[in-house]
Amino acid sequence: MEQSPANSDHPALTEPRSDTTDPADEVFEPGRPGRVDAETLETVLESLLARYPDAPVAAAGADGVALPMPESIPLARNPVLESPSGLHLVVLADRVRLLATWDRVLAGGAARCLAHLTCDPEVTVAYSGLDLRERHGVLFAIFIETDAPREPETEIRPVPKALPRFSTMGKDERSFIIKSDDAITQILGWSAEELEGHRSIEFIHPDDHALALDNWMEMLASPGPGRRVRLRHRHRDQSWVWFEVTNHNLLDDPDHQCIVSELADISEEMAAQDEITAREQLLHTLAEAVPVGLLQVDASREIVYTNDRLHEILGVARTTAVQPQLATVVEGDRAKLESALAEALESGAPADIEVELRLPLERELRYCTINLRGVTQADGTVSGAIICVADVTEGARMRNELAKRATFDELTGCYKRASIMLALEANIAAGGHQAERAVMFVDLDHFKQVNDRYGHAAGDELLSIVAQRLQSVVRPGDSVGRIGGDEFLVICPDIGGPQQAIGLAQRLMRALSGDVRLSAGSISHHVSIGVARSDSDDTDADTLVALADSAMYECKRRQSAEATLANVNPEMAA
Repeated sequence: MEQSPANSDHPALTEPRSDTTDPADEVFEPGRPGRVDAETLETVLESLLARYPDAPVAAAGADGVALPMPESIPLARNPVLESPSGLHLVVLADRVRLLATWDRVLAGGAARCLAHLTCDPEVTVAYSGLDLRERHGVLFAIFIETDAPREPETEIRPVPKALPRFSTMGKDERSFIIKSDDAITQILGWSAEELEGHRSIEFIHPDDHALALDNWMEMLASPGPGRRVRLRHRHRDQSWVWFEVTNHNLLDDPDHQCIVSELADISEEMAAQDEITAREQLLHTLAEAVPVGLLQVDASREIVYTNDRLHEILGVARTTAVQPQLATVVEGDRAKLESALAEALESGAPADIEVELRLPLERELRYCTINLRGVTQADGTVSGAIICVADVTEGARMRNELAKRATFDELTGCYKRASIMLALEANIAAGGHQAERAVMFVDLDHFKQVNDRYGHAAGDELLSIVAQRLQSVVRPGDSVGRIGGDEFLVICPDIGGPQQAIGLAQRLMRALSGDVRLSAGSISHHVSIGVARSDSDDTDADTLVALADSAMYECKRRQSAEATLANVNPEMAA
């Protein structure tokens, strides 16, 4: 077997100890294209076990976790190594290499690398891996002893010497550099000869010239140390280095007779500051780009930040306190908003609520969702809150419209059948003083004749008029529903007794019977009303409606001008 060229992924392999070579070893060549098929892998397995009957072996799953050796693999005297995973079989220094080889086994079906077993770290072995999952359900490894020398330890490169941060220069009153130390040469790359004899302004960034000159003139006006100033200086490679410069006016000092400039390299600090500034700018851009209003408040409810979108939604200019900023929230929703904000500032608890707004100069209400999130410090202290405000007016109006259509009949404005039955069931479930209730079943007599003679438009008009009259006569708290083409149901909680129930039914009958003026002409019509009354919670909604329906048919059969009452008691309901 030829040796593979040494590289980081495939270290050179020495031929495993054996008296013969086998063409099956070609599957372990690093540059071999494609994936080895299952039949070839089976041939390689048989060859390796025959050539190395005493070599240790192991089995694992695709995740590297050790598995029992399948009985289908025809081992000779090969000992099976036990370990939690394949990586634990080799010493720590070889695990990265083994992991890379493992990936090649999964990708190509076979791969090999040098390693050292944890049970015998002094001996170099050739780890030979085969993907036998198709026929045996495992990834198989055999560790063949080789004559390869142990690889030398990786050379540790010395850590480069850190550059100095502080330096000193001497300048005359005209800012010519007259002396410099070795530190400035190391920091900026200019030699002393390249610096001395030049004005310091020549090495300062053009954008900083005005600041440097003002600081210099201020320093010359008064002996002693001057004000510190931050300036960029040109490096020999044309990059820029930030210094914090302090010029000391020591022209009258006999020991110096010059300007002494102390320079501190603050490039790392300025780079960090630039990064923070860039992140703040990015956050600001994002905050202005999002389609929701953003409001940040501190623990004392003072406003820290708002974006433009917030003021568009709320219709309020920027204020310093949170309450006036949210002043357009309607009175009825302010309590729940205040509770949510107090909880967020006290414990950091999140809250998501929906509120209504009444904007200046707008008659219609608007709807907003408000999401509150507490801002906590590392020690858990709540330092403020972030409030997100989204205008959901269109969605809320659509939701309300859908709810209205699902609840109310479009023609008459009465409850639909399902809605009125739910209202009756809720009334029964409420119990208490509402247990004495009445249900009135109203049917328009000969309604089909109206449709046949005057048309369906006239019939719809008649239904609408009947619904209006019903709703005008019933008591506050009563509910009117349309449960069929010409049938209505009236629910009367806490009716007060049979006389009161019949009295209300009679008022309904008088209001609904007689002449009605339609667009197509004046017609005379009559209604039949059946009343079912219960003074118990044991009577269910369907029973009450069925009894009122039966009473209505009795009224219709008798062609009576009076409503028919069907009294209900618990025994009858049962």
